[in-house]
This record gives sequence, structure tokens and C-alpha cells, in this order.
Amino acid sequence: MVRLPKRISSVLDTLIKDLRSRESISGVGLFGSWSRGDAVLSSDVDLLIVDRRDFEYEYTERLELDDILIDLDYVPEKWIVKGVPPEIDQKLYEIQILYDRNWILANTREWMAKTYWRHERVDIRTENYLIEADTYLTRAASARYRGDLRSATLYTWVGLESILKILIEASMLPISNSHFIEALGESARRLGMLRVFDEYLAIAGLSGLTTEDVEGRLGALEDLWNGAMSFIRDHETNLKTLHVKVRNTLNYYGKPGFLKGMLLRSRALLDSEMPMEAAHYISRTSIDFLESYMWLKSAVEGTQFDYTTLIKALRGGKDVAPEVYDSGVKVLGLEEPPKEERLNDFVARAREITLNIRRRRKALIRENVTPAQ
Repeated sequence: MVRLPKRISSVLDTLIKDLRSRESISGVGLFGSWSRGDAVLSSDVDLLIVDRRDFEYEYTERLELDDILIDLDYVPEKWIVKGVPPEIDQKLYEIQILYDRNWILANTREWMAKTYWRHERVDIRTENYLIEADTYLTRAASARYRGDLRSATLYTWVGLESILKILIEASMLPISNSHFIEALGESARRLGMLRVFDEYLAIAGLSGLTTEDVEGRLGALEDLWNGAMSFIRDHETNLKTLHVKVRNTLNYYGKPGFLKGMLLRSRALLDSEMPMEAAHYISRTSIDFLESYMWLKSAVEGTQFDYTTLIKALRGGKDVAPEVYDSGVKVLGLEEPPKEERLNDFVARAREITLNIRRRRKALIRENVTPAQ
């Protein structure tokens, strides 16, 4: 059990009392960096909230209490009781239980501790990464065909990143958005696949980034957030027309605490001389924000949003917010996308790496993952 700093534990004590009083809440647990023991002072506090209400998705709310940033990650209780979806495996594996009304969370955590590193469970999780990779690489191919080279570049490296999560799983390391490059580099070293790691960095536009480069992206991130939030406030009535998951996502990203947390964590990574990690953290989170923003923009314009041409769609339309496009491409490192010939090389290499890891996946798991006794 990791001991939390007094200032955090005091805030959580008060918050947990409030959550316990809510009839729909049946469990609360701490997961993420503070649970694993690798948090820094700028790290958010992540709480898994098990909720009895009838909903079919996971969503997150951000709170800021006494200068502490807290993410409440809500999941339906039926997920805990009847067949845990693999996307919350790591959260349950890491969890420290803070409240458990009916021992449901404790029982599931005990089951997860026994099954998390079993080859069958790792196979289920990594199968999801294959599906993710195929989805993004298909988007990349479509974007290239339609002449949106920036979106094609973006989805090529995101698709490659999805498949490379398999290496992290095979190395029995946690997957974290703010430590992804570190974990992937260590996994590639252990598995003798450092060339693949270097190729990923090149395709993702992360190779050779300096602290000064990333500072520029942080400034663009603030401009992006302010521009997008101005648009969202001007079109609040359109929010109700969106799917509830998109509304929840925009509500999360729209909190000032979100931007504050992003800037604090990114600067902490820069202070640790990890500019590539900081750049990845900024861009990977911004993609989800921009996609949700585009759902609203499309609803305002009465058009159909297509993920395939995300970057091109940011630029066009009746209600153009140029600062969102300009700052968005800078945050994502896409001011100068690769020439078509080089992009073709990136796509071909990403598909080659994906095919190779797909073929080796079960062997990587079998040879490197040690199940709990």
C-alpha cells in the first residue's frame, strides 16, 4: 500500500465521505501513478468510481480541490460484476480500495491479481491493440488517398503506437500516457527491438526534439484550448445534440483544471529532460480533444464528421476557428508534414512492423510474460 502525501490524503478523505453518501456509488479505488508509486508532485490523482446507474460506457470527470487535480473515472458496476472489459484491466490490477460497499471491488481485484498476467488475459488485451492498429492505419490510408497528408501522418503513427503496446505488455510494464516513451524504449531494449523503437520515433515526429521545441508546443496547447473553448461556449446549445460520450469528453477537457494539469505534467517532464515524452503526452491527449471538438463543430455546421480527414476538417467549414487549426497542427507537430513519398515509406514501414508483431504476438507473450502463482 503506497502512502499518499498528507495534503492529498486529507482531500481524499473528505471526497470519499461525499462519494460514500451517494446511493449509486458502490466502490472507489485509487489507481495510476499514485497507486503504482511512480507519481511526482504534478501527477493527477486517479480514482475509479464504480457506479450502479444504468450506463454502458466509461467516462471521466475532473475536479480541482485545494490545488489537487483529481480524475473520477466512472465505470458501471455491471462491468465489475459480469465480465470485466479488458480496457480497465490495468486500473483494477493497480487499484488500492478506498471504499467498497459490498466487497464487489475487492473480489474483482483479487480475481484480477490472479489473472492479469495469465497468457489468456494478456492475449485478450493485446487483441484489442491489433484492432486499434487496423482502425488507425485504415484511416491513414484513406486520408492519404483523399489528399490529407497531415491526417495520414497522424493516424500512421497512432496506429503504429497501438501495435507497439504489445511490446510493453510482453515486458510486463504498465502503459501510461505520460511514461509511454520510457516504457516503450525499455520494452524494445529487453526484447531486442530497438530499431523498431527508433522507427516509431521517426514516424511520430519525436526524434531529436528539444526542450525549446516542446515549449513552443505548450504555448500552442494553450492557444488551442482557449480557441476551442471559445467556440464551445458560443455553441453550448448544440452540445445536447451530441452523443453523451462526446459531451462527457468535452466537459472533461473543458475544465480549466484539464489545461492546468497538462501544463504542469508536461513541464515536469521537461524538467526531467524528457522532451520526447512531453511531446508525446501533449499530442496524444490533444487528438482526443480535437476529435471531440470536431463532433461539435460538425453539428454546428450540419455536416458529417469523418475522422479520416480530421486535420483538413479543422481548417474548413462555415464557423472556422483559425487559431484552433494553426495551434492544433503545431501541438501535433504537423506544421510541415512529410512529402508524399516519405509518407508512403512511413505507411509501408508501419504496416510491415504491425504485420511482424501480429505474427509474433503469441510467442512474445509466451516467452516473456510470467503468470502470477
